[in-house]
Amino acid sequence: MAHPTSSQDILEVEGSFEDVWLAMLERGWTDGLPVIPPTEDRVQRMVAASGRSAHDVIAVVPPARGVATVEKIAVNAVMAGCDPSYIPVVIAGVDAMCDPKFNLGGLNPSTNPVGVALIVNGPIRRKIGINCGVGCLGPGWRANATIGRAIRLILINLGGGVPGKGDMATHGFPGKYSFCFGENEEDNPWDPLHVERGFPRDVSTVTAASINGTVNNQMGEAVTHDVRRKLLILADAMTQMGSNNLRLGCIGEVFITVSIGFAVKAASAGMSKADVKKFLYDHCGYPADEVFNVLEEKFRFEGTYPDGIIRPVRQPDHIVVVVAGGALSEGGTEVTHKGVYMPTFGDSWSVTKPVLDIRVSDQGHPGSS
Repeated sequence: MAHPTSSQDILEVEGSFEDVWLAMLERGWTDGLPVIPPTEDRVQRMVAASGRSAHDVIAVVPPARGVATVEKIAVNAVMAGCDPSYIPVVIAGVDAMCDPKFNLGGLNPSTNPVGVALIVNGPIRRKIGINCGVGCLGPGWRANATIGRAIRLILINLGGGVPGKGDMATHGFPGKYSFCFGENEEDNPWDPLHVERGFPRDVSTVTAASINGTVNNQMGEAVTHDVRRKLLILADAMTQMGSNNLRLGCIGEVFITVSIGFAVKAASAGMSKADVKKFLYDHCGYPADEVFNVLEEKFRFEGTYPDGIIRPVRQPDHIVVVVAGGALSEGGTEVTHKGVYMPTFGDSWSVTKPVLDIRVSDQGHPGSS
């Protein structure tokens, strides 16, 4: 079956916008939602904004092993509704999720509900309008919504992730439609994720993470004023016996996304990001006897619980802390403190890749930066 991902595969449809969408829907090229028709001129504009050749190969997308050229990525970005200025972020996201460490070949066809989440860092967040604050995981922001959606369309059209065929998720989850947000670096009291991973602050990056759900945790001042008690709430959320991270033998990473208000309060209490990770690690998990009363595959846990506690991760650094969501008042405080726990596929490691440094104007279009 032809896909709308090559200059040799051109679908000619006469009729309305709806007719074009329905023709693509019938061929399995969409996520079920309406798409922007990837006409040649739209695709050419998208390719031009990438700063690369249309035929540059970025990656091979497992498990179907479709070749992700810049042109093919551009086709899917157009369909998703991306502005041309977003294409460098989409390309970096494809590069990251196709890194062998990420194990896309394992998670794309899995029965697990896992989706690919993109976390954007660096100057490009502000230049193209990535939401890092209130509602950053939800609707209303074109950049977040369409960049994440472009990744899903690429997983379908190049990776073979068609639900019920190449994507066997038992339930799936809404994040498989789109999952992209930025980190709040401007108010962040700690080093942002890309700096923590060795990139200069002024370099833009995309981190791909294998997230299979979100668990909200209310840690507001009405609940408790004490930072460590707030963290105990998060540690409790991390303790899920049925999650891949714990069930498969304490593997991979987990993500914690905390609102800016909580991050500022924790830092004001003298806690570094490393302190937060260590506290969460020390206070999450089950006694081994409780785990083995439920889980029978004891062999998976050999050597993972020297203190008698089985945790979702094997060391504090496998807890990834990201600051996003919420907003500060003029006084630098936020009444509502929340944290979102994001378990992962387990057999996967997040990967951070740099965004190609093309000139992007403050209006979000190619030009002078």
